[in-house]
Amino acid sequence: MDEVTIKGLHRIKVKDDKGDPDDAVLEIRYRKIRVLPPIGKQTKYPALTLTVIHAQEQGRPKRRKKIE
Repeated sequence: MDEVTIKGLHRIKVKDDKGDPDDAVLEIRYRKIRVLPPIGKQTKYPALTLTVIHAQEQGRPKRRKKIE
């Protein structure tokens, strides 16, 4: 998903390792992909079109793990 451009930002409130409130800004990326069934089952099952959504926190938080 690194080659997909950022489609939007979303701000959320989370708690750090000590339970104190903290703000996080998430970068939202999404992309449609097509998944084919195994070669031996392509006549029985159709291809699927799926939307992959990826959210990753901007920056590096000091008192907790980065959200991904």
